Amino acid sequence: MSEIYFVRHGQASLGAKDYDQLSELGQQQAVWLGEHYRQRNLQFDRVITGDMRRHKQTLAGIEEGLGQRFEASIEPGFNEFHFRPIMAMYARRADPSAEVPRTARQFFGILRGTMRAWIDGELDAEIAQHDAKQGGKTETWLDFNQRVSRALVDASQGPRGERVLIVSSGGPKALAMKSVMGLSDDAAIELMMQIRNTSTTRFNYNSQRISLAAFNLLPHLEEGDRHHSITIV
Repeated sequence: MSEIYFVRHGQASLGAKDYDQLSELGQQQAVWLGEHYRQRNLQFDRVITGDMRRHKQTLAGIEEGLGQRFEASIEPGFNEFHFRPIMAMYARRADPSAEVPRTARQFFGILRGTMRAWIDGELDAEIAQHDAKQGGKTETWLDFNQRVSRALVDASQGPRGERVLIVSSGGPKALAMKSVMGLSDDAAIELMMQIRNTSTTRFNYNSQRISLAAFNLLPHLEEGDRHHSITIV
């Protein structure tokens, strides 16, 4: 069977004005992952990333560790949803002066509630106001699910026996697992709460199906004195 190595990006810049930027640790996590792949002599036949800066920076770190450069395909279907405005809408329901969370504790303290409110349509009025003001259209939960599923199916269309590297985000990775395993929305939320930076989730696939082989692997951060480098946001 063919394989997909689905990698979440390195630690980004939570609390900064621009989250879509790897931290110094995030860059190091990516290099270590590339070094691990090199030690295992892994070769990738295709490489796909979302088009967010943190995805491309993570791939650059992996390439540095591997000592190899790729001609990566850009697939926006693997982009994270725009969680910052949605999270801010949810936070301001209880506190009109609330800001987007700036620490991991704050972020995960309201992530589950934010996701459930978004899925259940409780934020529809706030989203409509936001879109009218900004002149855009905020993605629905269904939209998000469908684009990730399409991107995953497209990624699995290739020659037999190939190995594909995908660099994306925690949300798309959770939805890829939801799609493959037929999980509930609540299960997808719980998965999002567990996915670590630069973790690898592996899928096997053939012309008939995609199946899960491994979840949230972090061998490059679990060796020596690197345990302190395991992060979730």
